[in-house]
Amino acid sequence: MESARKLVLMGVDGSDQSLEIVKYASSVLNLAQTEIVLFHVMDKAPDIFWDREKDPMVNKHIEYMKNWDAHKEAKIREFMDEARKLLVAAGVPADNVSLNVQKRKEGIARDILAESKFGYDMVMVGRKGLGMVDDAMLGSVASKVLIHTTEIPICLVGGKPSAKKILVAVDNSWGSKRAVSFAGKMLTGSAPSVEMVHVVRIPHEEGEQGNNEGLLKELQAEAESVMKPVFDKATKTLIDCGVDASKIKTKVISGVGSRAAAIFEEAKSGRIGTVVVGRRGVSEVEEFNMGRVATKLTQLGKNVALWIVI
Repeated sequence: MESARKLVLMGVDGSDQSLEIVKYASSVLNLAQTEIVLFHVMDKAPDIFWDREKDPMVNKHIEYMKNWDAHKEAKIREFMDEARKLLVAAGVPADNVSLNVQKRKEGIARDILAESKFGYDMVMVGRKGLGMVDDAMLGSVASKVLIHTTEIPICLVGGKPSAKKILVAVDNSWGSKRAVSFAGKMLTGSAPSVEMVHVVRIPHEEGEQGNNEGLLKELQAEAESVMKPVFDKATKTLIDCGVDASKIKTKVISGVGSRAAAIFEEAKSGRIGTVVVGRRGVSEVEEFNMGRVATKLTQLGKNVALWIVI
């Protein structure tokens, strides 16, 4: 029988976005059964100093760097102590929160990936870190972790996502079934409502004036009929995991050109802060480690927490 205990690796850098990861996790995860490792990879010096041989002015600034390591470590540990207090106040047993500050070995993203291989159930990172200005873009660390974290689920936290509502993208793939099961096991039993959404895409040809309304209704009805047993099974999975049945609803969206855009718009209009999706959909194309819907959602979901489940 699978253990209820979950181990979460939370990559933090002391930024405002890192704090939002902690706040989000403290509201949405089943904290009583979760162990959290706050993980920080510390550079020996700011990025510009890695190329000091190319910068003739660096020697004039070396004096300012003598105590940089100690100051940087003190600041991140201060941040982590505050993060631990927040998590404990939210319900995580104090012994279940660990702090891990390590010197950079191969690179921040690679070091996070290396740590993630030690029995973790989820990796959580911010969409952007210190110094990132453009909210629409993934930071370099988040991008690398996303691409290479193919063995465990990853959560990308953007902006200040609400923890009150969860959207789970559902189809008839194994990835979708795993996403539903994983969401049920990770969520707190008391807080969020869950909306399971299936999207029927209808490609539009250039210059096409739109599909016949009757055809759309027919497709909608057919999709709802086909998805009913899928939704029923997924609902049972969530209830068995402890999700309140009264907080679960299902929806079929049809007649759209993009599944990802429809999912994102549904989340936006419903003020849903968490989107859960399988890493790959029905096609399961082996050449690509992530499907089109998940890939597009990473580009669109700048103000949500996006769970990508293997």
